[in-house]
Amino acid sequence: MKTVAIAYGSGGIALEVPEATATIAPNSQAPCVSEDKLLEEALDRPLASPPLQELARGKRNAVILIACRTRRTGSDRYLKQIVRRLVEAGIPEERITVITATGTHDNFREQDAELLLGRELVGRVGFEGHDCDTPEKHACVGTTSRGTEVWLSKRYLDADLRIATGRVTYHYFAGFSGGRKAVLPGVSRKTTVRRNHSMAVLYHPEVRLNPATAPGVLDGNPIHEDMLEAARFVPPDFSLNTVLNTSHQITHAFGGELETSHRAAVRIVEQFDRVHVESPYDWMILSAGGAPYDVNGIQAIKALIGTYQAVRPGGTIFFFAECPEGIPEWLLQATEVQDPRLLRERIASGTLILGHNALWLEQIRRHCRIVMVTELSPATVERLGFQYAKADEVRGQLSRLTVESTHGVIAHLGNLLFATS
Repeated sequence: MKTVAIAYGSGGIALEVPEATATIAPNSQAPCVSEDKLLEEALDRPLASPPLQELARGKRNAVILIACRTRRTGSDRYLKQIVRRLVEAGIPEERITVITATGTHDNFREQDAELLLGRELVGRVGFEGHDCDTPEKHACVGTTSRGTEVWLSKRYLDADLRIATGRVTYHYFAGFSGGRKAVLPGVSRKTTVRRNHSMAVLYHPEVRLNPATAPGVLDGNPIHEDMLEAARFVPPDFSLNTVLNTSHQITHAFGGELETSHRAAVRIVEQFDRVHVESPYDWMILSAGGAPYDVNGIQAIKALIGTYQAVRPGGTIFFFAECPEGIPEWLLQATEVQDPRLLRERIASGTLILGHNALWLEQIRRHCRIVMVTELSPATVERLGFQYAKADEVRGQLSRLTVESTHGVIAHLGNLLFATS
């Protein structure tokens, strides 16, 4: 047997696993040069764009879009580099506003300023969250070819200089995060976000997940293409996309035009984080990645979507996700509809919002057994359709595994997509 440390919340859990257990790791490479050098290259020698400082000259104010606290992008390090260039170009700090582009997620907290901005910038630049619910805070800028009426934040639209930032990882229906997602859903009105996200589900001839909206898929993905079209109505003047390793170090950074810089980061993610397995495992230990990736149920379950096919049909995933902030009631109500026909009727009628989440979980539960170690209550885990267990109970199950079974461990999920050979 050997010991593996499983990321869980802000700490970890030690487990004994058979020696033959495969340990699968996401991108753990160290930066080839310092983060400062990477960012200098991205901001001063960008792709398909003038340097950021040149773009900022003559502008009166600036808005910078960043991700919220449930994601790590490196914003606490790259924002000071961005702000320094804006100030040197003539934009004073008091006219620079950082907005957490949270879309429809209510994740903004003022106490997260140091975490997201870095200590140097706290109190020096504006810091606020996006409000998707108030219609008068948005303006309509057009309608996409797929019929999405695009309402964007006036705070974003009214800025002289608009900068979008984000980390590129696999995303379960947009293909990849980063890039255009800072705009839609980032600073879009709720009606716009829901219309776009509804494309994750096909309604005819039956309600089902749209196979074109999947992790790692951009070309032909209607959600991605709709997001990109929406963002181009009033595009960011500059975009910064980062790639991070499991230690949250920035290993790559690409600045410049919105799509060009995003695609460059996508190529790196595909190179390091798409994992091929010869045949699926009988069982697997999966960490959602620890904090902040397991801060709540919405974030945690994303870990299952890109990895569940690494186990065989009928196999078992021991899933570690702390979830100290719980899980939204709407998701529980959706996932506890066990009758497939009733679930699809509710999605088709519009009485069940964001039904793609329920369909994903149904697909995962149909494929394999999920045993979850979490701070969620046993009753809540049961409503998800999973089995609740304490860490010691999992240890007991692991000790009884046969040597003939195949097994794998992802001790710290950062950003992986599995494909069987």
